[in-house]
Amino acid sequence: RDEGAGVLAAVEEAITIGKEAGLGVHVSHIKVSGRAQWGKAGSVAERIASARQAGQKVTADQYPYTASSTSLTATVIPARFREGERADLVRRFADPVTGPQLREAISQSLGKRDAGADIRIARHGPKPAWSGKTIAEIAALTKRTPVEVVEEIERDGGAQIINFGMNDDDMRLFMKLDFVATASDGGAMVPDKTSAPHPRSYGTFARKVGFFSIKEGVVPVEVAIRSCSGLPADILGFSDRGYLKKGHHADMVVLDPARYIDTATYDKPHQYARGAVAVIVNGAVAVENGKATGVLAGRPLVHRGSKSAP
Repeated sequence: RDEGAGVLAAVEEAITIGKEAGLGVHVSHIKVSGRAQWGKAGSVAERIASARQAGQKVTADQYPYTASSTSLTATVIPARFREGERADLVRRFADPVTGPQLREAISQSLGKRDAGADIRIARHGPKPAWSGKTIAEIAALTKRTPVEVVEEIERDGGAQIINFGMNDDDMRLFMKLDFVATASDGGAMVPDKTSAPHPRSYGTFARKVGFFSIKEGVVPVEVAIRSCSGLPADILGFSDRGYLKKGHHADMVVLDPARYIDTATYDKPHQYARGAVAVIVNGAVAVENGKATGVLAGRPLVHRGSKSAP
């Protein structure tokens, strides 16, 4: 419910619901967001660990970056102004009573994000040239206030943004927890020149294994690999995937540990990771010598049962 000021209460709420309903709990995607909240990762981790020690099934996942990505609307406009369709939001800007209240709320949200310098546009159809620029930069270029820039974007359909709201120490702490899986929260991207998406869509797993484990030594390699394979399978309840075992589906990545690394950056996100020698999906070679073969052997997975989460 909240990854910022109310993150501890939000985690407590999720744990309580799981306990009272007899359900497993999964915190996705675990983070502490907002400069004023930096340093709270330890408290969040301790609360989850306490619940697990008491016998609850509580897990989490994480993408190994200090920036998140979502809509500009969800980032700077409070929920009370977002009710209904986008047309309703646009009408609120024009309302003589609600309009000033909405602009003040946006101003306060931007104030918590370095006056818009922490928010970078990933994609905005009407103004593709704004992709890769921060709200603060756009305001300076157009000689307007950050609030006016946000209002224009929202009137024109909104935008996908990257929010630099996390702390490296908090992110690394979560990474070390044995119940935190790796998940990109990204999507399949088509490289283009009109967008600057979060690099997680290209680099998440190579960044976790290649950079944070092999290069930085934050976690052992086997732990990093488990967080990308066996642990997610266990959390989701799949008993025939995630491990190299007889009878399991042959989903494998063959990597060169000396070369395996992410190359996607916030400035140049449309770049593939290096060092994946081969990728095998359902027994078919999808990547060979670092190049896609065009073989598409994957299929949607249907959850047909459950097993105890780790």
